[in-house]
Amino acid sequence: MTAHLSVSEQITARMLNPEAREMDRALPEWARRTNPIVKRQLGMYWKLMPVNGPRIARLFALQVVLILTSIWLPFLFTVLMPLAIISLITLPLAFGLFAYVVLQIGMAAAVSMADENRCDSLDLLRVCPRPLNEILYSKSAAAVWRQIENLGLVLVAATFTGLPVLVILYDRWFSAFDQPVLSRTMVALSLGSSILRVVLESAMAATIGLAVGAGMRRRVPANVTTILLLVAYFAFINLIRLPAWGIEMRMMVEIFIPTILPLLLIPACIRLAIWQIERT
Repeated sequence: MTAHLSVSEQITARMLNPEAREMDRALPEWARRTNPIVKRQLGMYWKLMPVNGPRIARLFALQVVLILTSIWLPFLFTVLMPLAIISLITLPLAFGLFAYVVLQIGMAAAVSMADENRCDSLDLLRVCPRPLNEILYSKSAAAVWRQIENLGLVLVAATFTGLPVLVILYDRWFSAFDQPVLSRTMVALSLGSSILRVVLESAMAATIGLAVGAGMRRRVPANVTTILLLVAYFAFINLIRLPAWGIEMRMMVEIFIPTILPLLLIPACIRLAIWQIERT
């Protein structure tokens, strides 16, 4: 029946699906597409399907069970190795798509704030009966929403194809046979971190763009500054992995720093954006 519907009608049907509405309601109010600030920012792009978080979580949990089971059944890791070929093909594509998504999110947020400054419409936004930080979070959520379908593809790729590559990677530092518990703990934590980072770093890119755009009135400088800051962040995250660290520091640079740093930068960027808005 859907084959006879136009593209817009099919999208609307998907949006009216109870499952889609339920996934949207699971978000904070400021992040929902029905939020007036988010909807204003999205315009025609509001008809998008959210990422199915519960399915991603279930798939991750299943892989953690597989990792832990392999402590007693080591051959399970051997069975995974043929999948490494698929991972080596898909992961570079996923990394490229993620780089595109992050840059697009950051630039969209920067442009939205620069446009507000240029049009002197920030005062109108602040009339809304919402705290300024919530308004900014809604604008960052709108920037993420515009790339939500590409972001979903990256999450699926990270969840489905990341495990074999992680097994090979960590076997260089922690032998799966000599240190079975440690190696598998690192693989499980790293898999969870890689999935979580997709979400956190996307949100971080949006807030960096907001902080940059809040102090500018022109799109091009805002975009260039946002791109440079994002490139600097990812260069730092990857360069600190290069030295031959010990076990504790290896866990820090591979798992904890890339997860914690976005959590620190997101509120810091929002505070910076608020400071720039209030001083003008």
